[in-house]
Amino acid sequence: MQQPLSKKYPKGSSPTPPLSAPPPNPVPDASGTSSLAGLISPNQFSLIHLANTLRDQLSNFGRNEALFSRTSAHLTLLLLVALALAVASMQIQWGRISALRPLTPQTDVAAPAAPTVDKETGAPLTLPTQLNDFLDDVLVSAAVPHTIIPERAREEISTYVVQSGDTIYGIAGKFGLNPETIMWSNPDLENAPDLLSVGQELTILPVNGVYHQVGEGDTIQSIADTFKADPAAIIAYPLNQLDPDNPVISAGQWVVVPGGSKPFIPRAVVAYTGEIPEGANEGTGAFSWPASGTIYQGYFPWHPAIDIAAYIGAPVLAADSGYVIAAGWSDVGYGYHIVIDHSNGYQTLYAHLNAIYVNAGENVAQGQQIGEMGNTGNATGPHLHFEVRQSTVQRNPIGFLP
Repeated sequence: MQQPLSKKYPKGSSPTPPLSAPPPNPVPDASGTSSLAGLISPNQFSLIHLANTLRDQLSNFGRNEALFSRTSAHLTLLLLVALALAVASMQIQWGRISALRPLTPQTDVAAPAAPTVDKETGAPLTLPTQLNDFLDDVLVSAAVPHTIIPERAREEISTYVVQSGDTIYGIAGKFGLNPETIMWSNPDLENAPDLLSVGQELTILPVNGVYHQVGEGDTIQSIADTFKADPAAIIAYPLNQLDPDNPVISAGQWVVVPGGSKPFIPRAVVAYTGEIPEGANEGTGAFSWPASGTIYQGYFPWHPAIDIAAYIGAPVLAADSGYVIAAGWSDVGYGYHIVIDHSNGYQTLYAHLNAIYVNAGENVAQGQQIGEMGNTGNATGPHLHFEVRQSTVQRNPIGFLP
């Protein structure tokens, strides 16, 4: 049987007394910890004893939740204090954070060596005040001068080519003019605004007014009287190139009449004046919408209708009951069109159709489909040109529709 190692010694060596047994585990005190005095006792200090004691202390600490909570709070507080002390000891250059320091407005700052120059006028741009910082090497946001150049008035007569989808209203809006000015500058449109067509060239004045070709016997005063304008404005307008001391005009010359206008003369239309055929439907007197879509051009004296835009082939309906007095092609810009007499003094016209479903002489009921929307005739896009006529006068359809 093998002897214990403590009983065997090498020859010639003196025996070493055996290590004393470690003391029993300390009993936790009321606070949940054991006395650590034994750790520094000269008689009991050893690595094994220290390890065993620490292990027991940690085991007891983990089992005591109250002690663990208090200790965690204390450690957290200590960490925060340590962090605050560390930040306080850092060398932060607060002067370089311009957002934390208000800047003082100064009005007596010397002008910069190379001022910003307005590209249009060549004049230097200056600021009424500047912001100045009293700290060296501080970067701050500098004011960036921006010159807002107002839109300049056009100073010459231009030509515009009609595009798909254009209307007189829309073209006038592009140039900041009244729609009447567009018509008064283009005689072909003055009495027939529906003659507007894609590719057509229009004369566009720089200002609202009338573009007049001088006739035999015309004088500046007579022109001003005709168009209710100021003769001095005609003479002074640069495009007319008139000598203010001796303004002479000649027949055939074109002059701009700024602010001039023409009196509106209602356009007479052909109305059906024959006897109402026997069995003809009579209108209800209350019109309904002839098509669905968007009104992209409304009624005004020189455009006595509304234009409803949609798509080619969209249904066109009879606005009221009646009988068809015209159905076919028009030579005055309407393209394929239909006219319905409602036997009560009113007629309705439907123009620029792509297809016609009725014939002249047929009765129609309110809401019945009579054709399809198109862009035939003088049209810049698919739409329905809809007119309401009372005898020979073209009325505003909006006043008759729900």
